This record gives sequence, C-alpha cells and structure tokens, in this order.
Amino acid sequence: MRAARLHAPGDLRIEDVPRPEPGPGEVLVQVEVALTDGTDLKTYRRGHPLLLRETPAPFGHEFCGILDGGRVVAANSAPCGTCDGCAPGEQCRDLQFLAGAYAEWIVVPERIAEVNMHRVPRGLDPHVAAMVEPLACCLRGVERAGIEAGDTVAILGAGPIGLMLAACVADAGGWPVLVGGRPERRALGPLFGAQDGDGSGADVVIEAVGSEEAWVHAVELARPGGSVVLFGGLPREARPPVDAYRVHYDELTLRGSFHHTPANVRAALAFLASGAYPWERLVTHQVPLAGLPALFADPPNEMLKAAVVP
Repeated sequence: MRAARLHAPGDLRIEDVPRPEPGPGEVLVQVEVALTDGTDLKTYRRGHPLLLRETPAPFGHEFCGILDGGRVVAANSAPCGTCDGCAPGEQCRDLQFLAGAYAEWIVVPERIAEVNMHRVPRGLDPHVAAMVEPLACCLRGVERAGIEAGDTVAILGAGPIGLMLAACVADAGGWPVLVGGRPERRALGPLFGAQDGDGSGADVVIEAVGSEEAWVHAVELARPGGSVVLFGGLPREARPPVDAYRVHYDELTLRGSFHHTPANVRAALAFLASGAYPWERLVTHQVPLAGLPALFADPPNEMLKAAVVP
C-alpha cells in the first residue's frame, strides 16, 4: 500500500509499504479521508517529542475510515486507566498513541479500539467526522478553562483550532472573541459564535497559536483575577518571558491544556453530528496522498484544513 512516512523534519515521503496486519485486539481500518492539522505541520517542520520518536515514522492522525462496510473514527490515543493521572481523573501519564492516517490502511491499537473508536452517525460527512480528535482537544481546553455563563473569552488565533474553540466556548455559555489571525479567517468567526476584538480585560484567555509571543500576550490580556489557558504547545526548550508581576499581584490563574479524554471524544462526535456549526467550512483544500509532501512544504495561505484522500 501507499503511505506517508516522515524521515526527518522537512523530509516527508510517500512510499510503498506492506499493508499492516492487525495483532490481537487491533483493528484494521481502510482510510477514507485524513485531515491535516497544526500538530502535523509543526511535527513536519520541527519534529515532535511523542510523535517522532523513531524514524521513518508513520504520519497523520485525524481520519475517518471504513470498517465492515460502515464508517468509523478513532482518536489518536487512549489512556491506560490505571496510572496516577487516570486515577484522579487527570490526563493519563502513559497515553498510547496512533499514527499513520496518511495511508490507505491503518491499524488501530487495541487500547484505542476499545475506548476511543466509534461508529460514525448516519449522515455525518466523513470530512467532518474526521475532526473528532481536534474538537475533543478543544472541548477539554474549554473544560479546563472553567468558563461560566456570560464570561468573555479571548481566543488568540483564528485557525481551525481557534474557530473550534470559539464554538465550544459559545456552547458553554461564554462570549468568544477572536484576537489576531488573518482577516479572512476572522471573517469566519461569526459562523462559529465569535466576534472580533482585542481581547483586553477578558475573563478567560485561551492561547491557541503555539508561540512564545502568544503565551506572553495571553497573560497581558486577562483581567485581574482572570484565567489563562495555555492550549498551544511550545518546544521543550521554550522559556517565554511571562509577566510574573501580573500573575502574582493580579492573581491570575494559569492552566495548561493538553490533549483529550475519552469523554471529550464522545462529546466531540456528538457535537459534530449535531450540525450546530458549519464544520465543513474548516476543510478548504483536498489533495491525493501523492500531493501531501508538496502541501506541507508550501501550504497555501488560505488553507485551514486539507482533506487527504488515499
């Protein structure tokens, strides 16, 4: 079969590889469509401590596929259920990850198949269903934010994640404000419950850019006594110069948000199936598998997410 494999940052190749054989408890799924996302682009450009431990590495994790004649989606990980993170309901310390969605077939590991693989509701477009993983992350971010009805929530970044976060904030009763980003992306904000603004004095600020500058700006925007959710990941060596004076004297609450839980995944699939927001507007491009390396090497400015069809 044909599959994308990442040999090193910036070195993505489409290669002929043997079709994977599922082991005990594993599930072989035929990929119908896979989606690009910011994590994959960052991994392509600079590597990733979890997704690129060995090379060449299978690549891609957002997908919708065919199993026994019906559509399924799977999140890209599953918790162990027994570690000191799982026990109190925190993030698992021993997540098992899935990769390899940019391919004709993918094997879903047993743990993920048991708790984070789901049948796609009838009538839900596969391009939309494949968004279940990033939307689950956004739901967890909003959960971590502790948003209350009427809270003004500044979201730094107007990409697919920023727009998904806006929808999640609006669904939680908050007032999402998109800060920064390209004008054509901010123009989609009202479709996802958001408005434009500078975010100054927000009750909650969610950083969804993934840059040191954005982390610093997020702390600057929160009102005294407000909260900041640091959603966008930074490289391990990053040391953003956050305003310690503000954090201390204005009693800001800073929270990290990473990944999702099985409950978030189930909620995300239901949210997508509800049709409450025009999720399909987030997929702006489509390429065959062979076109993926060129797409990552020079992504179009207007691209939000691309559908990769094997």
